[in-house]
Amino acid sequence: MPFSKSLYLFFAVFFSITSLFSQQESRDYDIIWHSADDNSLPQNSVKSIIKDKYGFLWLSTENGLVRYDGNKFKVFNIENLKGLRTNRISYFKGTTFTDSIYVFSDFSDLILIKKNKPSVISENKIPESFRLTNHLHKGKRVSVPKIHKKDNSYFSLKNGTVVAYTKNNSQLWKVDYDSDDTTVFFLVDDVLYSYKNGKFVRFVNGKIYFASIEGLPTKGFTIFPNTVSQQTFIAFDNTVYLLERHQEKLKLRVLLKNFDIAKNNIISYYYDSQNDILYMGSSTNGLLIVKKKKFNSIIGNNKNGVYYAQIPHGTDSFLTTSGEIFSNEGVQEKRVFIKDNDNYILLKDRNGDLWTKEENKIYRLNKSTNFTTSDTWSFEDRVILIFETRAGEILAGTAMTGAPDGKLYQLKHSEPSKKPSFKLSMMLPFNPTYMLEIEDNILWTGSHLGFHKIYYKEKKIENIRQISNTYVRSIYIENPAEIWVTTYEKGFFLYNQFTKKTTHFPIDRNRYLLSSHCIIEDQNGYLWVSTNKGLFQASKKNLLNYSQGKTDNVYYQYYDKSDGFYTNEFNGGCQPCGLKLGNNALSFPSMRGNILFFPENIKLLLPDNEIYFQEAEVDNRTQEINNDTLLLNNDFGRVRLFINSPYYGNPNNLNIEIRLQGPISQKWTPLKGDEISYTSLPHGTYYLTARKLTGFDSGYKYKTLIIIVPPAFYQTIWFTILMLLCGITFIFYTIKMRIRYIRRKNVLLEKKIAEQTFQLRHTISTLRNTKEKLSEEIINHKKLIRTITHDIKSPLRFLALTGKHAYQNSNNKETVEEDLKSIYTSSFQLYHFVDNLLEYTKVSKQENSSEPYSLYRLAEEKIQIFLNIASSQKTEIVNKIDPAILLSTNKLLLSIIIHNLLDNAIKNTFNGRIVFTSAKKEDTIFIRIKDTGKGMSAELLDFYNNPKNAKTQENIKKTGMGLPMIAELLIILNGNMYIESELLQGTEITISLQEEKNS
Repeated sequence: MPFSKSLYLFFAVFFSITSLFSQQESRDYDIIWHSADDNSLPQNSVKSIIKDKYGFLWLSTENGLVRYDGNKFKVFNIENLKGLRTNRISYFKGTTFTDSIYVFSDFSDLILIKKNKPSVISENKIPESFRLTNHLHKGKRVSVPKIHKKDNSYFSLKNGTVVAYTKNNSQLWKVDYDSDDTTVFFLVDDVLYSYKNGKFVRFVNGKIYFASIEGLPTKGFTIFPNTVSQQTFIAFDNTVYLLERHQEKLKLRVLLKNFDIAKNNIISYYYDSQNDILYMGSSTNGLLIVKKKKFNSIIGNNKNGVYYAQIPHGTDSFLTTSGEIFSNEGVQEKRVFIKDNDNYILLKDRNGDLWTKEENKIYRLNKSTNFTTSDTWSFEDRVILIFETRAGEILAGTAMTGAPDGKLYQLKHSEPSKKPSFKLSMMLPFNPTYMLEIEDNILWTGSHLGFHKIYYKEKKIENIRQISNTYVRSIYIENPAEIWVTTYEKGFFLYNQFTKKTTHFPIDRNRYLLSSHCIIEDQNGYLWVSTNKGLFQASKKNLLNYSQGKTDNVYYQYYDKSDGFYTNEFNGGCQPCGLKLGNNALSFPSMRGNILFFPENIKLLLPDNEIYFQEAEVDNRTQEINNDTLLLNNDFGRVRLFINSPYYGNPNNLNIEIRLQGPISQKWTPLKGDEISYTSLPHGTYYLTARKLTGFDSGYKYKTLIIIVPPAFYQTIWFTILMLLCGITFIFYTIKMRIRYIRRKNVLLEKKIAEQTFQLRHTISTLRNTKEKLSEEIINHKKLIRTITHDIKSPLRFLALTGKHAYQNSNNKETVEEDLKSIYTSSFQLYHFVDNLLEYTKVSKQENSSEPYSLYRLAEEKIQIFLNIASSQKTEIVNKIDPAILLSTNKLLLSIIIHNLLDNAIKNTFNGRIVFTSAKKEDTIFIRIKDTGKGMSAELLDFYNNPKNAKTQENIKKTGMGLPMIAELLIILNGNMYIESELLQGTEITISLQEEKNS
């Protein structure tokens, strides 16, 4: 029974102490193990840990040397480290401050780590100050430890002495100090200390002084020196301490509490003071990374742990819609109020009353009753906004059911004794989601359709066009010229109401900022933006510079669960959506509790280390990169380039971009992972540049790798010159041969042209002759027509005269018979003439010759035609042509000539005589016709004997004589005509023709 009372009292006291605050569920540290079990390490014994001056962490294990860059582990072993004979690596020696780090393997292979790359070197290449020696001590051979200071000067521990040397191996001082295997030596700020038999001493200028450590128990602790990094760790009571020196005094700094060091077999330590990260190596469990959580996540007592709207409660705490009060110590058990609501709105008016809502109801919790009583107003639509203006007016916004419109109500006091009521103030073409007022009458309002400026008294709405068609989640205004707006689909904006300028800020690589919930500004000039996927920190100055065009980029620092959240999903869509308390702490609601933190206590881990092109893999074989230059074979298939930059913060903050310039160029593209590959690059020199944002100044850090792809022999300049010369020679001889060929062809062508020209000339000549002959033929045809007309005219005239005579003497039978006979004779002769004419038309126009015929008979035929006519004129026609003369000249043409000559003679001879004679001289035949008629004038005689004389041509044409036709027909027959005549004495015409020779 006494025991029960004591137990009851114990629990009563316990619950009374813990009634005010319940502790947060999270630990103070984020602890991550890396081991061989998750394939991070090659083996779980981490014997020694250091960090080089380039930011890489190095681990020595029983199965290789390991380099860690904050993201990936790189193992160096006998497979990729030339000269290494075993993978069992010992402890680090040397100093990290001058990039002089050495480590031995169990086979005494000496590995030098320089410029973040390991290499096996021979002992004679080690500087004297870093060379290890051994000696006999108390009958036992032991190595001589060397502990190096930051400037490469060192302490040598041998033969019971401590000797100080310069980096050039000159002795500074020496002091006797007997040490054994239990003695621990360590450095703090270049001062050498030791611990032996429960006592600490320090060595200064050859003298030994006792030292003490504040807060260190006399026993039960373990010292873990890391002399290469000049760090010393002491562990006791499950707490890890870092030994620090302050004004000649040694003090302990707590790094980790409540951790079982012995159980986890911790044997090595390294503390990254820059990033506030503790690394611990276990002999059995691998590497432990300990980060102190930056944020305080408080779950609270809400049934589902989900929180939305909150308001300040004093200077260091805040009140939520659940009625709970949160502070950095936790959440109070006692609630301020108990009232069911939907968590989205919490308002404290100037009277101290609290306002909240649920669906279509608004609640006012009365301060006068300690919030135990409330007033309720019901609306026909869902309530989505409660706001108090600067003038103290309570406004309520609703969303109309089934429509995109909304309504804005104002609380009106009709009578002091009666409950006030909400009256419709104005209709809204949107659903109001958030509202702020920084000057009277101007309500800056967010909605599901964008951002708006409401002139409340005028009931006028101005839509901000650049922020439209998007769901506005919150508004933050600290400066009237800087209105910050977060949206659910488009990230966040900055609006200047004076210049009307809107800036839409770039989003992060993962596009988390698209769903921005809330913006809060801290006292250090940073804006904190909550999202569905974590929390972002941005420099306000950087954002304003972007808005003003002074920079093209914005750096965002990203935080997630690894920094102390229970979830990455923050909550928005409520008012207020976040708070800055009077003690400068910031608070954001989330899906699992509230996040409370002091921005000044958040240690920034910026990705400001250098970028390194660590190594290349060409066709599955590792190739060294020397002096930032990679030389490839021209026939390589694929090259993989490994790019990294040590960074131990959130991986999302390390965003490396790459760009290739050269024969093939690429624009800036994000690097995915830590490698990039290229296949079959054309020959030439390439510049592969990597860059990253290093902090809130949005400055870039660059690194360029030169990639040289030598040309193949057929791609070299000499080969090109040779090919060019060969090409020129080939072209020269080709042209030469072509010219020779063309010349030969030209000769043949000229010959052919000459032949064709000759043929053409001959053809032209023939055509010309043909043309002339055709012209002559046309002329001849015309002459022939005239001749025919002339020849037919006389018989027809005779027929007419004879017919007339017969008509007049019809009574005289003899006369009529004689006249009819004459008519018959003349008609027959006329028929005969026309028949001969038709025969002539059948003869070729080119034919001037015919079958031989008798000239005498031809003349006789013509005489018979004109015989009756001549008889009527008492004219005698005598044919004295030699009957033996035969002609081949065109008979018809010659008959026409004789016909005309005889016709002319008969016309001009009365009571006279016409005689035909002939002669032959060699090949020329002469035909003469002589009459005793009128004769010719001298002019006619001159014209016919001299046809080139055209003076009398007109007169000749007027005579109407047939001689011109005879002259023209003789031209066709290649004949000539000569006339002798005297007036009233008669005329003698001589025709000469060339006799045709038979072929």
